[in-house]
Amino acid sequence: MATLSYTEAFRAFGATLANPQWAYSALAKDGALVFSCWAHKLKPHNGGLRYVDRLSRWRPNVAGKNLFTEHLLLGLNEQREVRLVIATTAETDVVDRGIDASKLPKRFHIREDLVGKVTLFDGDNFELEFRRR
Repeated sequence: MATLSYTEAFRAFGATLANPQWAYSALAKDGALVFSCWAHKLKPHNGGLRYVDRLSRWRPNVAGKNLFTEHLLLGLNEQREVRLVIATTAETDVVDRGIDASKLPKRFHIREDLVGKVTLFDGDNFELEFRRR
């Protein structure tokens, strides 16, 4: 599993971040959504992986949260495919408390073998499910 820079991970799926300083998501050239997800929040589910989180936990980054909200709505309403960029940090407690994680040491990798979909978004809580291609 190769470690990539944040922008390289998105680029691997044909997506360019609106702003690498604050964007968590982007649209790929093929219309798929590309989301950055924390490794410790990905859990096994029905032979794949499930990512469960809530936007209210993401306090400091309003611009990134707003763009992510737009992308979650696109994914849910248009059933767009979701591609997975995984962020790994040893400081998961900081992430879980909703503190700004932009300065935390982290690594990024992608999972090309998985394709996902938005299965829940209620304006705050969301779920993404990923299955092998």
